[in-house]
Amino acid sequence: MQTLLMLMEQHAAFFSFLTAALCSFCFSLPKDLNPLSAFALIFQRIAIKVNLPERNDGYKRLASMLAFSLIFFPIVLIISQLYVVAFKPFIIDLVAIYLLLSWHDKMHVYKQIDNDLQYESLATAKLLLDKLTLRETKPLSQLGTHKAAIESLVLQLTNGWFAVVFWYLATGIYGALFYQLMHICAQQWNCKLPKYNALGKLPSLITSLLQIPVHIVVSFTFALYDKPIKNLFKKFKQGADWHHFSSGLLLSSFGLSTETQLGGVRLYEAQKVTYASIGFDQQPNAEKVSLAIQRISLSAWFWLVCISGYEFLPQILEHFSQ
Repeated sequence: MQTLLMLMEQHAAFFSFLTAALCSFCFSLPKDLNPLSAFALIFQRIAIKVNLPERNDGYKRLASMLAFSLIFFPIVLIISQLYVVAFKPFIIDLVAIYLLLSWHDKMHVYKQIDNDLQYESLATAKLLLDKLTLRETKPLSQLGTHKAAIESLVLQLTNGWFAVVFWYLATGIYGALFYQLMHICAQQWNCKLPKYNALGKLPSLITSLLQIPVHIVVSFTFALYDKPIKNLFKKFKQGADWHHFSSGLLLSSFGLSTETQLGGVRLYEAQKVTYASIGFDQQPNAEKVSLAIQRISLSAWFWLVCISGYEFLPQILEHFSQ
């Protein structure tokens, strides 16, 4: 028992992270109590005040960075002071990481969408999907709904969970906070909508740059279900044909690993946009949506197993060297 307590104390930061990650799988806060929802609402209200037609683009870009700074830096100050006064600082890490990770709330909706598609309740599935994606869902056919559900699932959970984990491990809690806030900001001021072309330009650019290493690592994780070396060139070629290389690589890798074709035509506020077809030459069905949920869940568990193995690698090596 004493040895176990010493081990937990020695790896307190890791156990805080692991506990937060596991909790993010099991339950989420109600929307009214979720700080991520509050940040999204704040950025929406800022856009109403700042994103006015009479304001020039330079003003909007400057306002976007000032607005982000006025939210980010006070939170950093609060967290830094909590570390000082907290009896066990690792508890601050545990709570902060859990609040930043977004898994259970979104996965719960995607499972409902999957259930509706299995029972051919297309209208209900599109209504639920509309809350998770920017594209117009009403005109979607059954095939279009399957594609939209899979693409949205992969991008939402990669950007809302894997990316937060990546930046927390790389830079600590402040880096994870910076990424998640910038990601929410870019989502609320999405440049796919013409009215946010100026206001959302810098947040979108910064978020895209931060997501590049995450998308590459996760795409190689998906490749473990496929033939990673054989299709490597194809994935990079398809990624280059997408509007953002890293997200194209990510979706291409996922599509090839599940033998599913993604991409195609979509509508954003009645604006028709055609993306390249990527992945496999087979159209998705309801079973592929279920498979996508299973694959991305297994990928998250794979990450946790690898992170745990790396954390305890010195002890493992020492044990076998004796």
